Amino acid sequence: MTKLEKAAALHASGSSCSQSVFVPFAEELGLDPRLAHKLATGLGAGCGRQQLVCGAVSGAVLALGLALGSEEGSEAAAKEATYEAVYDFVERIKAEFGASDCRALLEGIDLREPAGKAAFKERGLSDRVCNPIIRRCVELLEEELRSRRPA
Repeated sequence: MTKLEKAAALHASGSSCSQSVFVPFAEELGLDPRLAHKLATGLGAGCGRQQLVCGAVSGAVLALGLALGSEEGSEAAAKEATYEAVYDFVERIKAEFGASDCRALLEGIDLREPAGKAAFKERGLSDRVCNPIIRRCVELLEEELRSRRPA
């Protein structure tokens, strides 16, 4: 199963956007997929339904950190390289989707309110917004990580 297929299957089975993006990369990056699923839980719906940074984007940021990040505070070069990769990643998402925050992407609805949850379903936002962003985050992550592998 490809990472795109895994991400789609995770989201369809009830995993959040952050989990759906992060988990397919976890094992390849040396992290147990179940632990990855658990770690990404709180990032769903823009950080615990606060609708801040999109969960799919947050899941991608976790994967970038796991792949590129510093293991110690003294590793300034790794930290800077990770910041640059994350910045570029988020900018690409904003350019393609118009925003990187959950609330804006979901047309301003409030996922903490019953009316917002209903509107999310009625408008088909999971299929129209979340699934395409999850798919694109996985594609961009694959491109980024492939470009950083030695030839």
